[in-house]
Amino acid sequence: MATSKQSRCSFCGRPQNEVQDLVGSPPDGPFICNNCLDASQQAIVAKRGSAGGRKKNEDFVLPKPRAIYGHLSDYVIGQERAKRTVANAVYSHFKRRKAVESGVDLGVEISKSNILLLGPSGTGKTEIARSIAKILRVPFHVSDVSNLTQAGYVGDDVESIIQGLLGACDNDVEQAQWGVVFLDEMDKIARKSGRNASGYRDVTGEGVQQQLLKLVEGHKVKVPHGMARMVSGVGQGASMVDTTNILFICGGSFDGIQETVKKRVNKGTRLGFGAEARKDLNDRDIYSQIEDEDLLEFGLIPELLGRLPVVTSTLPLTNEEMLRILTEPKNAIVKQFQALWKLEDEIDLQFQPDTLERIAEMACKSPKGARALRSILESALSDYSFDYPSESDIESVLVTPDVIDGTGEPVVTRRGTAALNA
Repeated sequence: MATSKQSRCSFCGRPQNEVQDLVGSPPDGPFICNNCLDASQQAIVAKRGSAGGRKKNEDFVLPKPRAIYGHLSDYVIGQERAKRTVANAVYSHFKRRKAVESGVDLGVEISKSNILLLGPSGTGKTEIARSIAKILRVPFHVSDVSNLTQAGYVGDDVESIIQGLLGACDNDVEQAQWGVVFLDEMDKIARKSGRNASGYRDVTGEGVQQQLLKLVEGHKVKVPHGMARMVSGVGQGASMVDTTNILFICGGSFDGIQETVKKRVNKGTRLGFGAEARKDLNDRDIYSQIEDEDLLEFGLIPELLGRLPVVTSTLPLTNEEMLRILTEPKNAIVKQFQALWKLEDEIDLQFQPDTLERIAEMACKSPKGARALRSILESALSDYSFDYPSESDIESVLVTPDVIDGTGEPVVTRRGTAALNA
């Protein structure tokens, strides 16, 4: 009786029944087993690390806090307090990195300066974090923690955060272990009914906060293969990533905390003759005065808040700041639109000053903050972006306030002719 020929690894020769997995092209191969695949991945990562990973940081000079602040100002308008606070925290964190990498014995263990960045939506929280990663030449990953659930429930677990960071650096674990992670929507996992209440969604609330504790403070996380490459010998199915030196910046709007702050600030205020007047706070005042007590009342657990020693806020944007965001940053929205229209189509896109003022005014009224600026421009210019590239004689387009309001057409200049309304 004939027996079927068993497939073997083309590298080590082990038959299929002696290995965990055998990947290849049936029926004749070639095949590679999980052991050889892991070994080759280790060799590739090690080669990358020795050839380029360390050299990448050897010539890097950590900028001083003032220089970090200046870099942030190239991309983030306003938010002076937040930029200064973050610059100090980041400088301290990466001085710590320098000491670790050089093996200097400081005689004391320096803890991480993880950051809690509060502020309304669209005020620059994510941009601050992204700019920090850019200047420090480290991997950067944004994770929406509202998608996280406790182990055992349907949804992402906290390990997915590290998987995302690894994906941002081509699965180079050495780089990832000094990366920056922005945990967005932190307010969505708080116990919204307050710390003294029992009603909260534990699946995406306190349970997730508890799971984040070790990750944020420093913990070895097992990352399954298929998501990350093998880095160190930790078994055939996963790699270990140490989060001790990953800088976590936690952001959230904490919408609803306004009433908590007002209540605290006005605590003890009485009615009647000679009583202290009740303070009427706007959102800029509120986000400037948030304290740990307010965050605990909102629903952050004390253990997690204690692992976020640096707390600062971005403030609601003014009309003037919105106007500056349109034109001043290196990646200003108007510059982006102008570059896109100039590319290939060679159309010079221009805006009247009062047009920009109208856009800024509309964005200030939007709950999306600065993100509304792009939405307003996309909506106003959508039809023209569709039609004008097909008209090869268009030289320039001047956008007026009527275009933004949807009540008029831009002023178009065609090659060899005077300006006219489209």
